[in-house]
Amino acid sequence: MSTLVQRLPAELWLMVFEWLPSFTDLRWQYMANNESIWSAMLVQNHVNLHVESVEAAPLLTEHPAQCKHKLIFANWYQRYRGFTASYTRMRRAFGRLESWAREHSPTVLRSLAPGLNWVCGVSVPVRELLEVVSDSPDIRDFIMAHHLHDGQRRRQWFLEFGLFGSYECYGEFCSLSWLSSRMLQIIQMGRFRILIFAWCHLTRNYLGIVVGCPAVHNTRLLHHVVQLQPQSYRFVDKGLFGEFFTSYVDELVAGHHDVTEDSISMMPNHGPHTGSSISHGIKTTVSTMFCVDETPRFHVYRYQVTFELVDSDALGYSSVQLESRHWLMRFANDEYVHANGPGVVGEFPMLSVDQPYYRYCSRIEDDPTGLQVVGFEGRFSFVPGSLENPKGPNISLPVPFIELPIPLEII
Repeated sequence: MSTLVQRLPAELWLMVFEWLPSFTDLRWQYMANNESIWSAMLVQNHVNLHVESVEAAPLLTEHPAQCKHKLIFANWYQRYRGFTASYTRMRRAFGRLESWAREHSPTVLRSLAPGLNWVCGVSVPVRELLEVVSDSPDIRDFIMAHHLHDGQRRRQWFLEFGLFGSYECYGEFCSLSWLSSRMLQIIQMGRFRILIFAWCHLTRNYLGIVVGCPAVHNTRLLHHVVQLQPQSYRFVDKGLFGEFFTSYVDELVAGHHDVTEDSISMMPNHGPHTGSSISHGIKTTVSTMFCVDETPRFHVYRYQVTFELVDSDALGYSSVQLESRHWLMRFANDEYVHANGPGVVGEFPMLSVDQPYYRYCSRIEDDPTGLQVVGFEGRFSFVPGSLENPKGPNISLPVPFIELPIPLEII
């Protein structure tokens, strides 16, 4: 029976039980009032039992002899009618997020604000949210997210710990914080209206939802999470909010975003448009992202390189120091261009047991003639010991070919 409970949606169970008064079979009557079945239903739908018990208190007092968990479930279902699927999906996602953050980024966890009230009867959060977004099936996950946590607190010490990640590139620091309902705003980009729900106060980076666009783009873009570049109309499509958010939480839980001093790396270390290799006990990981905030004349991408000493025995030396980089860039016409140079971003980092980690961020862009860059590969050359006191022949750390995340374009 427990397997059947987990498979059937709440709506189907309620349809069945609505007809129970006409059933004389005692087994159905038993099922309709079985505490374990309704308890499993509450768990299956990730219902907050403490909160919903309080909400159902008048009903429990009025019907003390009836199945407690059945009454709680019925009250919950009525309160969130039309939103129950979103409730379950987002409660599950936030439960995973909070468990992950408790261990890996307590500062991000502390930054999450309390949720918005839920107005019983109309099944919507407080009016501030509805001033910028209307109710529709595609947007209900977004509404429910703010009901569970109304963004991140805007205190100064939380601004560097954006829920949707951070990066530092050539001295520029960006952190995407989740905005509260009172800070949501709609901006007009040509024929598109974008609801900004994540923002960096230092750069122009953002995440937004398309809430208005020409009819021809409705199927493709309406209510999708995007990063749209003004003027060029190049954009990155991240899907509907529920899909985007649950996938992002899954990535965090799977370890696909590095966390340094509670700060989440915006660029993942695994998945599309990334590459990694392990050689001589050193893991080299390269991540890429399209730069929405850069010039619209060319495609500009940031790439992040992380070196991590994971096996000192395999390295065979107490330390190594970076000497040079060697990139091979591929363009849209299948031409390749070499780009070599000493060090990285003006530095010559050293790796050792005491300093096993180094990360830097740089940029790659189209050829000045407009020829589009589509990917790159390369290698890094390290000197055992140090540049001043080498202990052996150079070692090479390869980077496999990485396809760049070329944005879509609105024509």
